[in-house]
Order: sequence, then C-alpha cells, then structure tokens
Amino acid sequence: MRLLLSISAALSLLLTSCGGDVSAAMFAGGNGTYDFKNKWLDPEYHVDESKIHLMDFSSDEDTIYALYLGDISQIATDTIVLYLHGNASSMDNFWETAGLFANLGGQHHFGFMMYDYRGFGWSTGQSTGPESMATDYDAVVEYLESQGLTSDRLVVVANSLGSLPAGPAAAGGSRISIQKLVMEVPQSTANVIMQNATGLSLPSSMITSYKFDLGEDMANYTGELLWMHGTADAVAPYETAKAAMQQHNGSYYQEAVYPDMGHGLRWDIGDEEWAGTILDFIRH
Repeated sequence: MRLLLSISAALSLLLTSCGGDVSAAMFAGGNGTYDFKNKWLDPEYHVDESKIHLMDFSSDEDTIYALYLGDISQIATDTIVLYLHGNASSMDNFWETAGLFANLGGQHHFGFMMYDYRGFGWSTGQSTGPESMATDYDAVVEYLESQGLTSDRLVVVANSLGSLPAGPAAAGGSRISIQKLVMEVPQSTANVIMQNATGLSLPSSMITSYKFDLGEDMANYTGELLWMHGTADAVAPYETAKAAMQQHNGSYYQEAVYPDMGHGLRWDIGDEEWAGTILDFIRH
C-alpha cells in the first residue's frame, strides 16, 4: 500500500510538473483570468499600459496565449527576453516577474514575452510530451522571427518547468538559435523527479512517457549559460541540477548558487539581487 501511495504521489507530481495530462490538473480551456494591470505591481515596476499586448498563436490544432510587453514595432531592433514560466495555473501568476523584466535596465529597455503552454491559462489542449511543448515554443518564436528578431538579440529565461522546452530548444531545436540562456531552478530528468517523489529507484517510464534529459541538452548547447539555484531546493534538487548544468560546453558558463535558498528563489534572495544577476549576464 505504501508503494502504491508513493507512486500515486509521483504520478501527480509528474503530471503537474512534467507535462503529462496537464489539463487534468491545471486551468485549461479558458478558466481563470489574465489580469495584467499596474495595480498588481510595485510602483517601481509599473509598465506603460499601452505596451501590454495579449496575443494568441496556433500550435497544431490548439491555441496558445502569449503576453508581450514593449513596442511591437521595435522587436526588429530590441533585445527580447522570452520567459518560459514554471508550474502554475497560468502566466497571470508570473505578472510580477514580467514587471521586473519590463523594468530591467530601465523601463521597457528590453522587450519581454511569455506564454502559456497547452493546458495552462487560456491555452487550449493538453501538454502531453516534448513534442507538444516544442511546438508551442516554436509557434511563439516563429512570431518573433516574423517581426525581425535575430539570435543576437534573443535571451531565453526558463524557470523550473520551463527548462523542459528550453533544454531541447537550446540544444538546436530553436528556429532562432539561442545564444543567451538563463536556467533558474531547472528540473533535470524525469527519473530524478520520480525517485525524489517515491524514495525508490524506479524509472519514470512506470508512470509517464515524457522523457527529458537536461544534462544531454546542455552538453549540446553552444551558447552562454547562467544557472541560478538554491541549495535547499526540494522541488528541483540542487545536486541533480548541478550535474546537468555542468555538462555545458558552450562559450560562457556562470553559476549563481545561493546557500539555504529554496525553489522560490526570487522571493528568497529578493528582487534586486535576482534582477541584477540576470541583467549582468545579459550585458556580459
């Protein structure tokens, strides 16, 4: 019975964290609200409300919703931060993070985009595996490419769950090649999540067909990498993330490791430290 309960817990964790039948556990198909307003932001992180753009894209037979902060006409010249969000019901939960990025280096110094994977927020369908997450990513990047974005002005920032689409994209799966990548508290492999959830040496194939190996992706990523992690992270364990990140063989590698900090890294270390570390990396 204990084994069955442990596997059940791992199944729940993988479905909600690793893109199994995400819509069974999240707010799919229009539930929830996108409430992108300054009243929810600290005054120092307010945005120009004329630069808030909610848009949608086709991804296979589904619709992906995205938020762009900035002047769309300047995508052809601006540096753009593409944020791949973590495991929460929708990108509405990352509005404060968006406000920080919109003020990084000055108000609207960089363009900013994030989007909801299938089964999150208003995005329809289900995120069922690496193929669906890669297709969603590509739908957004295809739009940015059509607006004139080039690889020298693209910065990808992946938080937790966002490492799943970010890893393969960085390893060569992005139509705009990634030259700057920030991995914040990334997940590493499905097997690690399974074993941490159950305490047993069981393969993830027992409960999910979703396969990912972030270490292998990093070994094939040739650009610049910033890895941010807390040593007390119980959701994405520090040691396994470290093993994956240190396989990077690209042009530049930087670690920002914080002792005794957990999975909510931005809240643990504070906005100033968090934003400053990312800005310094972008300017490197």
